[in-house]
Amino acid sequence: MRGLFWTTLRSALIGAAAGLPILGAGGRGLMRIIAHWEGRVPVFTLPGTMTILFAGTMAGLAGGAVHGIMRRYIHNTIARNVLFVLIAIAFTWRAVNALLPRPRLMFVALTLVYAVVLEIIAARRETTRAFTPDQSLNPT
Repeated sequence: MRGLFWTTLRSALIGAAAGLPILGAGGRGLMRIIAHWEGRVPVFTLPGTMTILFAGTMAGLAGGAVHGIMRRYIHNTIARNVLFVLIAIAFTWRAVNALLPRPRLMFVALTLVYAVVLEIIAARRETTRAFTPDQSLNPT
């Protein structure tokens, strides 16, 4: 159980680190684009931007935790990634349900970018960890 906690925590922190620029800053950028498309004047406020950055970071934290749990229990990479993408898209689709179809799909595309980046980071971390010299000297 202790290993699950640390694995999930580590994955959640990685997810938050990826969520801040991708979901937070990317989401803020998409909101500005959508405002232009809809003919509204985009408004930039520091509190509003901080809220979006925080929401993106927290969404990344939650996504990272789910991804970490899935990496621990689902060993088939394709099945795990497909399931994670479906879960992430379902949450995104529900979160932006008030938007028109095109903006909604743009946020789904942003979620897909987040999912790909998270998997790349996790795979690299796992590959790097598999080849550390300390592990060959200290098998656990």
